Amino acid sequence: DAKINDLKALLGKMMFSGEAMNRKAGVLSGGEKARLAMAKFMTTPASLLVLDEPTNHLDIPSKEMLEQACQNFEGAIVAVSHDRYFLKKIATRVLEIKDGQFTNYDGDYKVFLEKNEEAAEKEGNREQKLKEQEKKMIKSKSKISKAEKKMAKKQKAKQFASSQKGKKASKNSKRWS
Repeated sequence: DAKINDLKALLGKMMFSGEAMNRKAGVLSGGEKARLAMAKFMTTPASLLVLDEPTNHLDIPSKEMLEQACQNFEGAIVAVSHDRYFLKKIATRVLEIKDGQFTNYDGDYKVFLEKNEEAAEKEGNREQKLKEQEKKMIKSKSKISKAEKKMAKKQKAKQFASSQKGKKASKNSKRWS
């Protein structure tokens, strides 16, 4: 009974609750299947874990749960991922495969970037592009809000003009129509 409660608690952490715990795996969405697989690996004793793009289809809480599970895993993990944040969280050693050659970097992803100038430059360029995109998003948000303000001002003027129609016409009343 204690094991069942532990499994239910784990499924709850994976955002399965109530009836969702009794659903067949075949009817689950991609993200739900990924979370179920993660729960399964957390309960299965193993010494080697191979992860191929494990963060795909996962939301942020599920990614955090996966990071925690990997950090607590006592065996070896071989992970292939484009999710640099995930790699920064779990990697303790980086093995680069390039042009058929293996290069070992003892240390985390930060050590890899420190020792590999080309990778560090690519990471810097990627971060710069992200900053530029964020600036564009901020600018476009401000433009949208300005356009919305302008439209709201026009609508307010029209409403005012329509409310003034029954009243005595002033010399400027034609301007609002």
